[in-house]
Amino acid sequence: MAYLPKEHGAYGQLALPLATALAVSGVNLPAGLIAVVVVACFFAHEPLLVLLGQRGPLVRRDHSRRAGAWLSTLTVIAAGAGGLALATLPASARWPLLVPLIPAIPVAVAVVAGREKSWPAETGVSLVLSGAAFPIATAGGATVPAAATVAIAFAVLFVLATLAVRVVILKVRAGGDPAAVASMRRAILVVACGVPIALAVACLERLLPWTAVAASAPGVVVAVGLATWPPPASRLRALGWALVTTSVVTAGVLVAGLRLLKTP
Repeated sequence: MAYLPKEHGAYGQLALPLATALAVSGVNLPAGLIAVVVVACFFAHEPLLVLLGQRGPLVRRDHSRRAGAWLSTLTVIAAGAGGLALATLPASARWPLLVPLIPAIPVAVAVVAGREKSWPAETGVSLVLSGAAFPIATAGGATVPAAATVAIAFAVLFVLATLAVRVVILKVRAGGDPAAVASMRRAILVVACGVPIALAVACLERLLPWTAVAASAPGVVVAVGLATWPPPASRLRALGWALVTTSVVTAGVLVAGLRLLKTP
């Protein structure tokens, strides 16, 4: 259907952080309501693009009525669930909602401006989807360090994976762009080197559990490998499945590590 998201990898970016956050914290009403808001906003993205004409004039002509109805329904669901979530959360527990909302603002601007495929916008989407795990986990009863560990691990994976995929695309698009490929590789290496150091320092200061380092490692290793030895564009589907597998591994490390910390 024209009003459903086309980027299949995005479904994994939506589902795995949410499922991991709920697995780590447990399910209660506020956490479930926030998850509903996130899912509703995710599915509202595509009908919004259809109505904005960014999927082409023919798609807008043929599907605008259904996309409009879909968008209106999802907006009502998100607003209702969000209002109930705010009502059931203590005032002191509402600030984690800002974590995904802050990167969502520039993403929304990029979407309206037709720049959703730029690397800053795609990176912003990665931060929104991974950051959504933070308020869900805290609302479900997880500690701030545990919730932050889930969000950070997926943010590292999603951001680096986004940049690594762009290396593959830049290498073949319009005959290839060596300068852009080299620039993107440098960005990946800087992030891949800086993140483990920053996380190790945070763990030594007891701001985060060491699970943060372990859970971020698969994303760092895979992204560096892809940037260094990018596969041909004909293997993008296999690349997508490799990233999904890495996400599942990251989720497994998070659930096992954070649950182990809760064991007396």
